[in-house]
Amino acid sequence: MTPECRFCGTAEKQTIKGKNVYGGKPEQHFWACGNCGIIYLDPPLDESEELEFYKKEFEKFMANRAGGDMDWTGPDKHVQSNQREVARRMPVLMKYLKPGQNVLEVGCSSGFMLSALKEKGMKVTGLDPSGGFIDYVKSKGIPIYQHLEELTKVSGKPFDAIIHYYVLEHIRHPGDFVKQYMELMAPDGVMIFEVPCATDPLVEVYKVPAFDDFYWSVAHHWYFTRESLAKVLDKEGLSFELFPDQRYDISNHMTWMLNGKPGGFGRWSEIFGETLDKQYKERLKELWLCDTIIAVIRKRFKN
Repeated sequence: MTPECRFCGTAEKQTIKGKNVYGGKPEQHFWACGNCGIIYLDPPLDESEELEFYKKEFEKFMANRAGGDMDWTGPDKHVQSNQREVARRMPVLMKYLKPGQNVLEVGCSSGFMLSALKEKGMKVTGLDPSGGFIDYVKSKGIPIYQHLEELTKVSGKPFDAIIHYYVLEHIRHPGDFVKQYMELMAPDGVMIFEVPCATDPLVEVYKVPAFDDFYWSVAHHWYFTRESLAKVLDKEGLSFELFPDQRYDISNHMTWMLNGKPGGFGRWSEIFGETLDKQYKERLKELWLCDTIIAVIRKRFKN
């Protein structure tokens, strides 16, 4: 049966966008709403299944998907394999942050971003519901909590910035999530986050069947385009800007086209060179045929 859109509620113009759901069941699909443009999982995991998934399975699930591009086998290896993400994200963050500010990361995992921000003089705090790396993050001298209720009991000064990376697509009610965390922000605070962009070139341009089977994940409730994410944030009356970004390189895309699997990041970097790879990424961003959306939300609401 055709479902009702989980965002706008209409049952018209619903089409299957992702037939096969990685880690999911045969009856689960990702549907695209022709009315609001959002892409959503139906049927989603129920709340008890979701709780168990993040409590017991998430790190293992991600390790199976990483294909060598990210190492989830232990916290030290996870931190090391994510240093390229630190390098990619930091120039964006430093446009909005400065030393001494109070920063919260939701979904901080091994704390690799918090450690980098701490080195730049920020006061950092982490929140991560899966709990797999909590003891490791604590060992680095970073306060971390597994539940929002724990954090709110001890948090004092409001946060100057709240960041989260590849979290919002996991959230059952994304608009409520954003507004809830904005209540923890200082009056001039900023929220910066990233989500996968549903106009990823491997989906929309190259149409690699193996990537299609891999991309649509049961861990996600939603996939956003620039337009549909704007609708979610507009509905909450938020003041925001959206920017395109491209995480993965030519080598990764060629590996998917040749071998039908992840793990190709940097495989032919010596051949393509830094200039060509940068030009490729910039062109994808210009066309919004990219893999990532960056959102910047100010703590002020539209009139």
